[in-house]
Amino acid sequence: MDEMRNDRAGSAGQIEVTCAFCAGRGTDPFGVMYAGSTCQVCGGDGVRRLVPPVAECPYCGGTGVYPGSRLTCTSCGGVGQTMVPEDALTCPACAGSGRAKDDFWPDSPLPCGVCGGKGVVAP
Repeated sequence: MDEMRNDRAGSAGQIEVTCAFCAGRGTDPFGVMYAGSTCQVCGGDGVRRLVPPVAECPYCGGTGVYPGSRLTCTSCGGVGQTMVPEDALTCPACAGSGRAKDDFWPDSPLPCGVCGGKGVVAP
């Protein structure tokens, strides 16, 4: 997935990134209410505004969908991108994967409890 899709300069240093949850269509990709229902992430606009720098969400892999479900990703809010401080460090608990590491549940579907699934932490 492209790191920044259809980006345009926004107000106050923001950029517009294509909504990953609906792939920029503005409609719910799963048609939960009905086929044309508005995307809950972008409100039907197809884009979201973020303050750079941004990076692909490691927890959902940039899809905006909580892994194994039809829900929005809890780490990026369904945008597929997360705002990352320039001085951020790779999360020591998950090594940047955004996934919880557990000896009892090696393939845990839960986000990392230290970084919240973002893969980075503040210094």
